[in-house]
Amino acid sequence: MNVEEIDLCPFCSDLVKSTTDSLIPSSQCPHYPTYGLILSSSEKCTICRTITSLWGHIDSILNRHEISKKPIRGCRDEFSVKITTKVARRMPSGASWTLLEASLGSTHTGLTSISYFTLVSCLLGDPISSSAFWRSPTTTFDSKLLAIQSWMFDCESQNGHSKCRPVPFAPLRLLTVGLDGKPLRLVERDTTTIRTDYAALSYCWGNSLQLRTTKGTLTIFSKEVPSKLIPRTFADAIHIARALRIPYIWIDALCIVQDDEQEWQSEATHMSEIYRGSQLTITATESVDSLQGCFPPEKPGLHSAGLFFRTRPNGLDDRSSLVRIYRNDIRDSVVEDSVISTRGWTLQEQLLSPRLVFCMQPDMHWKCQCNYQTQSGLSFEPRMAPDRGGLFLDLNHRLDDLWYRSSWRRIIEGYSLREFTFSQDRVPAIAGMTRYFASTLEDVPILGLWVRSFARDLAWLRGGGRQQMSNTSGLPSWTWLACQGCVLYTIGSKYADYEVQVVEHLKLLNWDVQWQGTPYASPVELAQVKVEGPVREIEIRPFTEGSSHKPPYFQVFGEDLKPTVKTKFPWRCAGQFDTGDASEATIYLCLLLFSETKSSESNYTSEIFLILEPVEIHSTVKYKRIGMARIWGGPPTFNAAKTISMVLV
Repeated sequence: MNVEEIDLCPFCSDLVKSTTDSLIPSSQCPHYPTYGLILSSSEKCTICRTITSLWGHIDSILNRHEISKKPIRGCRDEFSVKITTKVARRMPSGASWTLLEASLGSTHTGLTSISYFTLVSCLLGDPISSSAFWRSPTTTFDSKLLAIQSWMFDCESQNGHSKCRPVPFAPLRLLTVGLDGKPLRLVERDTTTIRTDYAALSYCWGNSLQLRTTKGTLTIFSKEVPSKLIPRTFADAIHIARALRIPYIWIDALCIVQDDEQEWQSEATHMSEIYRGSQLTITATESVDSLQGCFPPEKPGLHSAGLFFRTRPNGLDDRSSLVRIYRNDIRDSVVEDSVISTRGWTLQEQLLSPRLVFCMQPDMHWKCQCNYQTQSGLSFEPRMAPDRGGLFLDLNHRLDDLWYRSSWRRIIEGYSLREFTFSQDRVPAIAGMTRYFASTLEDVPILGLWVRSFARDLAWLRGGGRQQMSNTSGLPSWTWLACQGCVLYTIGSKYADYEVQVVEHLKLLNWDVQWQGTPYASPVELAQVKVEGPVREIEIRPFTEGSSHKPPYFQVFGEDLKPTVKTKFPWRCAGQFDTGDASEATIYLCLLLFSETKSSESNYTSEIFLILEPVEIHSTVKYKRIGMARIWGGPPTFNAAKTISMVLV
């Protein structure tokens, strides 16, 4: 066994021992009380070194802070350390998993830092310790194939996994994987076939010029795709499909003729069927392009082989533990810490596929509709699996309508953070998800919003982060798809809250969305909606202290800005302009979307409204959305009985 044996400090030894000894409820774990002491211990203890690396920015902050007038060592000792076990589980496989919170705080400066890390371990001598994953820092391609085969067999053979079955579908074109002994080649869909067994590949295109099918190569590739031209990521995925005895694989660059705009638009609208119909989606989680392969070498850091070790024998049974350390919650590694989850096109692939394998080093993760597993031996039910951006959508069971609409808004928040090589792809890259939700909700989509929840869907807010779109031509101001940056649904009740009574005041009268080609896969030619709702003019005045908050507070109706003993923040209006920030007081026409009251606070009303700007189009006054805000307090600000109709563009 090629695993280094190391010493740990007494506190970290107890952390590992308690992980393998028993199930631990959430609790604070004894550890070094100050940053200075744990930093000193990190010179010899691997886990202490891991913890302090989570706070690597603290010394630079101290150097800029007033407390740094003292010697830096003294500053470190004024920061208290708390290590808390958030969750601990021993799995049926024998592996143990502990999620820990590392908190660093100072009462003198007000500075705090909270980070998370995961310990995964097993006892040397237990059956799982002899598996390929626990025998060495890295695992071979063949051992990973065996793990995938085992997961696939279990999912296909267990009765409780019926909802993991793919939806019958036959894509327009597929690539053979060579099970018939013939060369790899593209095959067209048989018009009499309604179902084909195939795998799908989810990967990053990257900046390199990869192999792709064009009008000029289609005939050649229909006879044979030369193996010497196939990039490593494609080859690895083909190898996996072949090992699983899946005869075909769908790879977008090869199965869609890339210079045929009409075919590309048609296939973009069928992404929901393509991924829902795959037997398995193979995800090249950490590959930046098609050349790196599905299992590129690890980068230095908390996922590196150096953070896999064996403890010295400890305890009455004189047994060692095998330990791996991961930054953050290991369940989030495929959602938040991977290359592929930064890309816009891959979201619907992750959401819609009934089964996925996330190819990574050193660990692989498996997700189906019933389970989430790792190569290390961890296993989570869907309710404990990662759900950042709605990764666990129930694709087969009808859940509450409010749950699905809340899930859509949560997905949009995650999607808006993702990047695109071509900014105009932001609409087609979610066409598959739109198609799926349209069927599930039995509703009509309007550029990322929905007919039956239009007022609530309009209440998106521009968040922070870099501007990600340079081309929003044709997109109307009211859709989040036109937002330059990330989108948040933080104003108003974000998810289904049955204690909040919501009254929608805005009515959608009609809409007109025209496309240059295939809907949701081509540029927008024209888009406008006609709505009716209460309006009033409000002078919105920015002020310095309010601007320091996110979203900013505004002064409205000449309210007193001075804090009182009872009210630390006396302001009652917060919002965000869609581009930039307000610089001076201006009177705006505002349109009420909906209001909220809580049963426990009958005299308290919260009103969510759009900030509008008139625009003249062909001698007709229409309105453009320029921001969104919320005002709360006593009696309603808007007169709900006085409404007007207007066109938003």
